[in-house]
Amino acid sequence: MKDVSVNGFRSFCSSRNLTQPLLRGALTSAAGETANGNCGLLPGRRGAQSAIRGSCGSYLSSKKKASSFQVLVSISSLCALLLFAAEGFARVKLPHTIIRSMALENGLHVLLVEDHQAPVVNTEVWYHVGSKDEKPGKTGFAHLFEHLMFDGTRNLGPDEFSSYIVRSGGTDNAYTTEDATVFWETFPSTQLPVALWLEADRMRNLDISDSTFKNERKVVEEERRQRFDNQPYGSVIETLYAHAFSIHPYQHMTIGSMDDLDHAKLDEVRAFYDTYYVPANATLVIVGDFDTGQAEQWVKQYFGPVQDTGRPIPRDYPVEPLQTTERKIKLNLDVALPAVVEGYHMPADGTPDAYPLHLASKILGDGDSSWINRLLVYKKQIALEADSAGNFTEDPNLFFVLAVLNSGHTPAEAEALMDDLLNRLKSQPVSEKDLDRAKDEILRDFILNRQGVQNRADELGYDAVVLKDPDLINTELARFLAVTPEDIQRVAKKYFVPSNLTEIEVYPMKQK
Repeated sequence: MKDVSVNGFRSFCSSRNLTQPLLRGALTSAAGETANGNCGLLPGRRGAQSAIRGSCGSYLSSKKKASSFQVLVSISSLCALLLFAAEGFARVKLPHTIIRSMALENGLHVLLVEDHQAPVVNTEVWYHVGSKDEKPGKTGFAHLFEHLMFDGTRNLGPDEFSSYIVRSGGTDNAYTTEDATVFWETFPSTQLPVALWLEADRMRNLDISDSTFKNERKVVEEERRQRFDNQPYGSVIETLYAHAFSIHPYQHMTIGSMDDLDHAKLDEVRAFYDTYYVPANATLVIVGDFDTGQAEQWVKQYFGPVQDTGRPIPRDYPVEPLQTTERKIKLNLDVALPAVVEGYHMPADGTPDAYPLHLASKILGDGDSSWINRLLVYKKQIALEADSAGNFTEDPNLFFVLAVLNSGHTPAEAEALMDDLLNRLKSQPVSEKDLDRAKDEILRDFILNRQGVQNRADELGYDAVVLKDPDLINTELARFLAVTPEDIQRVAKKYFVPSNLTEIEVYPMKQK
């Protein structure tokens, strides 16, 4: 399930207050990069899906606003379901998604969901390659290809891909995470063959010339300057990950390092493309207004001839050793306000402990009524902003608790209050009221993830590629609703311990 309230720290950008483009913007940039420039809180999955890319993807695309009627219908449906949920979660049953699955001889996995609510279709190609597939010294390649895939093929010139989609009345974009790179299009249902041909064409016909490579490298390097190097809190999460992870590739950011990009060679980039951007490493998701039988024929027609390179796809990710001591780093930055970010190691998404941790993040940090906001922002008034959420990904990652402090207050004050809240989770089961509120929010996320063909395709792709089970789109809600107060207490005791913590304290530079 994509957590639309957190969006895997990637697409949560509500501009709730002035710190959004500061600490939150930096946190979002840390892991996910996206073509449409939408920003979020922190790295990773759920709702993404997906994050910050700024100057690539569909330069011509623009999202259409929902009509007032659509908004009212969505709100009414949401309220009705949530009221229904209040009467008992066991009675809640979301509409079942019928999934047609097929596999081509070249290894391409295809998922189709026929839905005639509106005359539109969304296609997504999920390449199972993200920043964690990059080797030391060669970081940023996955995100670089998110740019390169729009720069022309042997059949299309630069920007022609997006031009075809826009001229057909559609919109397109892409995003990169630690675990996957996703390219998507939403368009009138009559244009499905066009979208399939376009995606099949760039899967193996990409024109990676020296001039294109160097141009996009400059674009990515400038993006890094804008989103990390020139942002007030831009180095915070990058520093945290560099200290929290010692050998796992989550240690580096999705955007990569400028030094690695400067030293990248064209033959290395082409080898990365030939290894990962192949049918056997891709999942095609199609959701919307189409006939399944006809769509299957078109998929075979356009993707069937695409040849796999036969290269082995390495999955030899080093296992991060257990952290045994608390790690604390102090940064003096050119910022106006002090801040503190705590990162606790936690398990991979989809594992049994992930579900109570999801709910713990809702209780701690989701909304103004959350524990951390009530205590640090409203009651004690020491923080301008406070939050908590998990970066749930394919491999174990970090659970964050953070605060941007008001002037005159110190990171130590926030740490003491945040520790009090975590100890509260550990010392006693959460109340039924708090747990019910968190489950309401999870249910809200599931409902919102079914609003529109793109959300449904994105959720289905994540479940299939990252969680390895597309049917979780139908079954995962039950795992969340089965979580008990004792489950949350158990995972809090297990993971929210000092020896599992890496912490960054941010101090404003003293004025000369």
